[in-house]
Amino acid sequence: MPSLLDQVTRKLHPTSDSPALDAQVLLAHITEKQRSWVLAHPELSLSPKQRIKLEAALQALLQGIPLPYVLGHWEFYGLDFLVSPDVLIPRPETEELVEFGLGWLRDNKSRTVLEMGTGSGCIAIALAKNIPDLKLLAVDLSSAALDIARQNAAIHWVDDQIQFIHSDLFSNLQPATFDLITANLPYIPSETLKTLDVYTREPSLALDGGKDGLQLIRRLLLDAPQWLAPDGLILLELDSSHVQAALKLASTIFPKSVIQLKQDLAGRDRFLAVQT
Repeated sequence: MPSLLDQVTRKLHPTSDSPALDAQVLLAHITEKQRSWVLAHPELSLSPKQRIKLEAALQALLQGIPLPYVLGHWEFYGLDFLVSPDVLIPRPETEELVEFGLGWLRDNKSRTVLEMGTGSGCIAIALAKNIPDLKLLAVDLSSAALDIARQNAAIHWVDDQIQFIHSDLFSNLQPATFDLITANLPYIPSETLKTLDVYTREPSLALDGGKDGLQLIRRLLLDAPQWLAPDGLILLELDSSHVQAALKLASTIFPKSVIQLKQDLAGRDRFLAVQT
């Protein structure tokens, strides 16, 4: 008879690109064990209560609900974050944004950060956890997302380092300057988004970048000069399809700055860095 892990993997085949991995993660969540433990115990069986939880989770997954929302949490940069359908699911490529930001902050001994579009708070919290004297302002248009972000900050004991603000970009902020302004703003063109599976699975507010995908990024870059400290850095995640347009825009707004494109682990242009 197939193991429970094999049975769950088979059930997930129709809806998952990685059914074996998803089955491992799901069973680890249900049993409150490590994924390595699940792999090492093919004889695993569940209690009646655990079986009910598994069936409910499988039903949700087969209806198209993403695994992180079913679990209620997801890992990012080695940290576990609460997630809900009100926030974008943290992506591995965004960990590179954190890596670039940490490297620059440490090299420049800079200690003030503004993050736009914080969502679950994963970027701000990862930065704060790795630089204990960092002070951050994290902004989002969604009150529901900010509720999740505040919970995550408290869970990771960095809520004293991060102030969360409900704002449409800079509109509700008090005048200040920041060493680093960073963002993973919505950047998928509206018409493109409607053709993607993610359109019905994650919040459009966190995905829709307007007609050309640069609507919010353009607004941020236009307003950023008055908020960026001298010798500061703007670090943005972009879609590879419009990095050249963003590069041209940044060059117009910051003609005297050093502007670079940085690649993700797959070698694609993914991040825009503007060093004033």
